[in-house]
Amino acid sequence: MKIKSILLFGSALMIAGSSFAQSNVTTGGMKYTLLEEGTGTWCGYCPDGSQRIQQDVEPSFPRCIAVAFHNGDAMELSGDPFNNAYITGFPQGTVDRVPYSGNIGIGRGSWSAAVGARDGATPKFDVKMISTFDSVTRVVSITVRGKALVAATGKYRINAYIIEDSISSAAPNAQGSYMNTTAGSWYMGYGSPITPASRYAHMGVVRKVLATGDNIYGDTAFTNPAIGDSVSKTYSYTIPATSPFKYVKVVGLVQKYGSTTNDREIENSVKARVRLMWKVLPTTNVAQIAPMQEIEIFPNPASNNLRVEGQLSASVATRITITNMVGQVVSTQEFAAGGTQFSENISLSNFTSGVYFMNIANNGISVTKQFSVVK
Repeated sequence: MKIKSILLFGSALMIAGSSFAQSNVTTGGMKYTLLEEGTGTWCGYCPDGSQRIQQDVEPSFPRCIAVAFHNGDAMELSGDPFNNAYITGFPQGTVDRVPYSGNIGIGRGSWSAAVGARDGATPKFDVKMISTFDSVTRVVSITVRGKALVAATGKYRINAYIIEDSISSAAPNAQGSYMNTTAGSWYMGYGSPITPASRYAHMGVVRKVLATGDNIYGDTAFTNPAIGDSVSKTYSYTIPATSPFKYVKVVGLVQKYGSTTNDREIENSVKARVRLMWKVLPTTNVAQIAPMQEIEIFPNPASNNLRVEGQLSASVATRITITNMVGQVVSTQEFAAGGTQFSENISLSNFTSGVYFMNIANNGISVTKQFSVVK
């Protein structure tokens, strides 16, 4: 997600529609880890699972993609295919659907360690995703391409998810909580369901599995692929009018397909933001001259933690400066260069309720975002 130079490219972007970076994303020879959480609004311990993802997993492992499959509530997918296959309690999750300490479905206390174990793995596949989105028809078209980086034995499939962030926890999605009296919990003292609703947002909710028949095991792609073999699958989805598309993302993945669920690991995955996709793929390679595109911050409003994600213009240090309504600097942080994919958490523990402005600066280009803190 790069921040665009509106002055230089405004007219071209009006034609193209949106994001260069997020219309064409790739793992680029790197391993991205998929954490799939089983959760539900009725689950009193699930707010702790959400907190651990935002507080521990995502800050430590920027290449982790976290998604949530809901059970027993208004956000559950038909048939609840993931939880019925892998989860024996809530909240539990899988990390690339590979065993950790002998189990594929693991409790929230093991998520960070399990993601860490996969974070350094050598990927067998690159995943590339090219997407377009028409904000009038609300149709998103996604082509997911898998490319074998090594010779592999077995069957492999391609899949894609539609996910949504920042879903309100107001009814009918009110989040129950057992964390009301738990010291250190972001939700201590906020009751069950969590009140006010602005205190909690449902993140990474899987709204649709795009493989044929909503199959979480994907569509057939490879059998015993050789190095360099590639296969593409194209999916189309109409985003419901009830989903604000600025919070909708697409996850593309390549996954193994063995004879049992114990042999169906996620090989690699990539994520893109729908709001920043092209309406029509451009005929010229304007991506090479766009300096930076939009950075995303969420949830907004926030209480304890704010996540900043995007694609930078260069692999150099990034400075984040936060000011209050009267222009006073309340926080300045500098993050060392670590590639062009930016993903960091900002602690709001010392912030009071109010409106703030975040300036993100990288390689001489900056963007300012407004957000609210609700304590």
